[in-house]
Amino acid sequence: MKTEKVVLSFVAVLVGLIAAGVAFYLYQATKIVSSSQTKPLTMVVSPTPAALSDKAHFLQIDNPKDEAVFDKKLITVSGKTVGGSTITVSTEDNDQVVKPADNGDFTLTQAIPDGTSIMQIAVIFPDGTEKKVTKTVTFSTESF
Repeated sequence: MKTEKVVLSFVAVLVGLIAAGVAFYLYQATKIVSSSQTKPLTMVVSPTPAALSDKAHFLQIDNPKDEAVFDKKLITVSGKTVGGSTITVSTEDNDQVVKPADNGDFTLTQAIPDGTSIMQIAVIFPDGTEKKVTKTVTFSTESF
């Protein structure tokens, strides 16, 4: 008796969903929208910006090299970019923000976590565009 009630309830819910779906379909199919309720679509076409040369947006990382192994927790991150930019250096444990000198040179000291980690160096240029460089760095006191 209990199984019959469960099956009957399931069938009733299924029939109800089908009836509601059919009713909604018929409502949408017969719905008339007057022209006073519709708005014409206008498309504004803006010109594409001129392609900027890579010289206007560059990020050169001198240190650390990719896949470098360090025996000290503090490492030096240095490089060059466009003056007036903002640079962020992020690891799993720490984030730093630095402004480069007027000529674009920057240097900072960053702590790295134990083992292998990903360091992401991003620059936001004065015009708002962004460029990212990812370096893999490893802290290990093992001798190779």
